Amino acid sequence: YSIIAGCVYVISLILSSFNNQTIEKRILISKTSDKEINHYLRLSNSVFAFLLAFFYILISFILIGKPMISIHGFFYILNFLTFTFCILCIAFLIGKIVKNKEAINGIINVLALGSSFLCGSFVPIKYLPEEVVKIAHILPSYYFINNNEIMKTWETISKENLLPFLENILYLLIFSIIFIILTNKIKKKSIDR
Repeated sequence: YSIIAGCVYVISLILSSFNNQTIEKRILISKTSDKEINHYLRLSNSVFAFLLAFFYILISFILIGKPMISIHGFFYILNFLTFTFCILCIAFLIGKIVKNKEAINGIINVLALGSSFLCGSFVPIKYLPEEVVKIAHILPSYYFINNNEIMKTWETISKENLLPFLENILYLLIFSIIFIILTNKIKKKSIDR
């Protein structure tokens, strides 16, 4: 929940500021190209997202300690960083779509709280109705949480128990690619206008 809320809130607010007509006009008359500005925005927001992820990883090392310095810890971090990348892509999409800063709060509450409840973050997935679990499959949080549940059962790591983990990572990357494509399509449409 917290990585979704923090990442999407900050990045969406920053990107929505660039959707302001006055700022867009100033950017148009500057020497900096649209491509360069988008590159800097992607870079700076990526740095923010992964610094936030690093902060959470650091907290897990402090709280959990030694188990994080193991192969299991590596897979937890891999899962978390993949999910962070997916959330970064969602944040870019929301930042490009939403121009009203007040609307961002509502979108974040629905996205972060909704996906956390539907995907088993607050209530374990085994207690949720089957229809809710089916709906949860269309959200990236489901695959992140599913991986965490899979890793809890690992005593040793083998090909058999690593395969479902890697499938979920693949789903997160596919979601990321979809969000990147949608963001680029929206960007092209706004440039064409």
